[in-house]
Amino acid sequence: MTKLNEYSEKKIQTFPVVGIGASSGGFDAFIKLVKEIPHDSGMAYVFTQHPASDEEMYLTEGLSKVSRIPVVEIINDIVFEPNHIYIIPENRVLATEYGFLKLSSRSRNERKFLPIDTFFTSLAEVYKSSAIGILLSGASADGTTGLKVIKEFGGATLAQDPETTPFKTMPQNAIDSEAIDYILAPENIPSQLLHIRHSFEASYSYTESEHMPDTEEELLSQIIKIIYARTGNDFRHYKQPTIRRRIARRMVVTQKEELADYLNYLRNDKAEQDYLFNDLLIPVSYFFRDFKIFESLNDTIFPQLVQNSTSKTLRIWVAGCSTGEEAYSLAISLHEFLLSRKHDIKVQIFASDISERVITKARAGAYALHDLQNVSEARLANYFTKREGTYHVNKVIREMCVFAVHNFIKDPPFARIDMVSCRNVLIYFDSFLQNKVLNTFHYALKENGYLFLGKSESAVGVSHLFEAVAKHEKMYIKKFTPGKYALEASKTVFVQEQKKVNIEEKSKPETDFRKMASDILFSQFTPAGVVIDEHQDIVHFYGDTSPFLLPSPGKPNFNILKMAREGLSFEVRNTLLKVKENGETARKDGVRVKNQNYLVDIEIIPLNSDDHYQMVVFKKREILTQNEDDTNKRKTSELKRIAELESELVQLKDDIKRVTEEQQIAFEELQTTNEELLSSSEELQALNDELESSTEELQSNNEELMCVNDELRDRQEQLTSVSNYAESIIRSVREPLIVLDKELRIKSANPAFYHYFKTTELDAEGKAFFDIGTSQWDVLELKTMLKNVLDDKRTIDDYKIKTIFPQIGERTLMLNARSVIDAVPSEMILVTLEDVTNIESNNEKLIRKNNELQLYNEQLQSFSWAASHDLQEPLRKISMFAKLILDEDQGIAEKSRYNLERMVISTENMRQLIEDLMSYTRTIAIEDELKKTDLNLLLKKTLGDLKDIIKEKDAVVTASVLPKIEVLPQQIQQLFSNLIINAVKYSKDDVPPQIAITSDKATDEEIRTLEGNPELEYIKIIISDNGIGFNDSQAEKIFDAFFRLHGKDKFRGSGLGLALCRKIVHNHNGIIKATGIIEEGATIMIYLPSKTI
Repeated sequence: MTKLNEYSEKKIQTFPVVGIGASSGGFDAFIKLVKEIPHDSGMAYVFTQHPASDEEMYLTEGLSKVSRIPVVEIINDIVFEPNHIYIIPENRVLATEYGFLKLSSRSRNERKFLPIDTFFTSLAEVYKSSAIGILLSGASADGTTGLKVIKEFGGATLAQDPETTPFKTMPQNAIDSEAIDYILAPENIPSQLLHIRHSFEASYSYTESEHMPDTEEELLSQIIKIIYARTGNDFRHYKQPTIRRRIARRMVVTQKEELADYLNYLRNDKAEQDYLFNDLLIPVSYFFRDFKIFESLNDTIFPQLVQNSTSKTLRIWVAGCSTGEEAYSLAISLHEFLLSRKHDIKVQIFASDISERVITKARAGAYALHDLQNVSEARLANYFTKREGTYHVNKVIREMCVFAVHNFIKDPPFARIDMVSCRNVLIYFDSFLQNKVLNTFHYALKENGYLFLGKSESAVGVSHLFEAVAKHEKMYIKKFTPGKYALEASKTVFVQEQKKVNIEEKSKPETDFRKMASDILFSQFTPAGVVIDEHQDIVHFYGDTSPFLLPSPGKPNFNILKMAREGLSFEVRNTLLKVKENGETARKDGVRVKNQNYLVDIEIIPLNSDDHYQMVVFKKREILTQNEDDTNKRKTSELKRIAELESELVQLKDDIKRVTEEQQIAFEELQTTNEELLSSSEELQALNDELESSTEELQSNNEELMCVNDELRDRQEQLTSVSNYAESIIRSVREPLIVLDKELRIKSANPAFYHYFKTTELDAEGKAFFDIGTSQWDVLELKTMLKNVLDDKRTIDDYKIKTIFPQIGERTLMLNARSVIDAVPSEMILVTLEDVTNIESNNEKLIRKNNELQLYNEQLQSFSWAASHDLQEPLRKISMFAKLILDEDQGIAEKSRYNLERMVISTENMRQLIEDLMSYTRTIAIEDELKKTDLNLLLKKTLGDLKDIIKEKDAVVTASVLPKIEVLPQQIQQLFSNLIINAVKYSKDDVPPQIAITSDKATDEEIRTLEGNPELEYIKIIISDNGIGFNDSQAEKIFDAFFRLHGKDKFRGSGLGLALCRKIVHNHNGIIKATGIIEEGATIMIYLPSKTI
């Protein structure tokens, strides 16, 4: 025998099966929970983990050490037993197969691996109300959808209190989605499970039977009455096991052990009545539930809807829309279809629900990321806008949907509907209410309209109303069937009892009129008869009614007075009036049918039903035939016939008298009513005048509201534009940005963050900032600083953290943080991150190079001083001895004298070169600080030092007023000296040098051309002369060290003067340029940053 056959022969367990899922931090929570599980709880416990940490790899061994019951790792297919713990291995899942749970491996094609959701969903499908789901610590988005399915099937759901774990994302997501019944610390969960089991058993929640013992049935009836009196919603025809399970949940919450205790508590607590009402509604919904069915709509329903549409508007009704996911899913699918086919059709989706609370949420159209697991990334980008950590339905989809509080069981339905979607709602109704609702949908739909049901629902019970077009997808098309929609009777048992003071009076149980009628007919040998409603329309036939009833000509009509044979209609009407007056069974015997040789006995019996049904029974009696030859018998027959006619005449007179009296009474009542109508007419006229006045006021108010609405729409569009603008800026920023809430959880982040850290929104949003990755941000100093940002509105500037990040390696990041001003909600932090790894590395290299250069400069300076001393002293002696020889030895040969003179000149040149080299070396070692200096004083001092050279050449130096700026004084004096000496040196023969020194503010255009710093202001110092000049092609070369335009014989010098000038200007972050014209002169332009005094 195969395993599957073994399963098939074994009945599914009725004891609770508890599914427990966790992710990060789950091992500790598992241990705490298992320690408190008693040995006789009567439940099976199944643990799954996602993903497993190193310690969780040994989960079976770890739990065995603290458990009072056996711990078993699932290896093959297994049948759960109570008081056992089962462990699902890593990377394996328990999924549904043929209605049983089977162990399977993870699919490689899965885009998202969500083993907890898969397990919880399968557990609910197999064990239904016996399934219990528990979600513990974790940082992923797994588990919430599975818990919703468990709750939908009537099971209980629990979550770990987020305050008891550092990994709050998983339980918090489930709590936020309203999928959780109980929130507890792990160690308190086992005792709560015992309470749940006891309450479920006390309320018969583990059985699918509709009936309970009479005592409990009465208590349940009283609870339903209280909810009706409070909300006006009748739950009598909801499936009772579902009602019992929701009551059991409230019993656990309110700590009531028995149903009677809970009834007393409920009766005196209106808040508890509201809580129970909300629980009974079970608002469970998802985006694109059964997404394969949604994909098939493009090929099955949508093309037909467009083809059948007789107008430019498609009208769709989503009945029982809950929090809006179903309506928005249809809107998105239909919008995509219309775009792809380029159809210009307006879509109106009317989404209704009985609960105002869920309609309010649906209208907001805002959902958390974990609510959108079934939404593809493309649809998320096209149809949702992220604002403040939530995703809002875009305007184009929101405007397609109209949400309304509406009870489709008793309220008039929407009309002229092309398609009705009512998915996973009918499963909570009994067959009577299902048929009634399907009749309502049939009435609401247009001809060839479509009905869309959930995968566990069917319209088989009303096959005369709907025909299946896709059975697997639960899609039906409306059949043309004459009928009418009737509003629910205004007076029900509950309405009558609501007017009574004592709501505890027992209501009459609902009776099936067909069963009651059948019992009566069978007890009287099944005579012919019909059941009629309060409108005298036939709703059911029994036996052969052809001797009494015939179809009326023309349009089909089931009114009994129209169908009755000639001679019967009058008597049926009279008998019905008697039943109406007395409320008791009435008879009329011996009624003759025209042209027929039989008599008819009529009996009308009122049925004990809230809907005023009546049973009409017909009995046929043959008229005895007489022997024509027997005259006496003929006379006797005639006399008998005369007696019958006289009896009928008396009866007829009585009927006429009674009808006359009734007409007189009716006339008097009509006269009274007419007087009342006249009075009411006058009142209505006065009221009409008031209404006209009110209408004018309303019109005025409406115009004002329209103006305000226009302004609000404009503001909304402006806000949307600003929001999109800000969003586009944030998305285009290359540096990672994140927003943290007051609990320092990641509320949102820009694409650069996810790209840089190689993560996704699903894995990051909602997590504590210090828990992401490998908790690399968990630094005490950083925590303190971020809390200070929240508490004291401080800022974090350029905080550096160096650590190893998952997938990207070691990095140095610079963090800046500010509180978000005017944030809604308040207390949010904007954190910016910048990767400064390369900058830090380059800075370290630069520091090392600077240290090396500093060392080289010190060595060079030492060498220069040594060279200056060691070289100049021999040169001084050589020059001195050569001059002595020339002065004292008059008899020296002329050639020798020439050589000695050349020696003196060479030593002087060498000495000058050494001095220039020393000056150049000194400019490398920049003085520590710039000093506020008057350039006029520096120039005056320089001219004083050069007065002999100037006088020797008869040079004329003119200078305008120079500015006062921050410079290195010694170097600027050296700059002036070198440039003036050059101007004097390179003057023309027999032409006195003319040197002009001026200053001005440099223009922005000049600075851009010279590639200066545009953020600084510069002053320009110009030194021009009338000397020999030079060619502009050599303007840059003249500042090179040892570059000479002329030979040494003509102009003495070392070739370092202008190189030294450029070095000085560069030390000031300045620019030096030169222009010249041969035989006309040269101009030197110096640009220095201006920091004026």
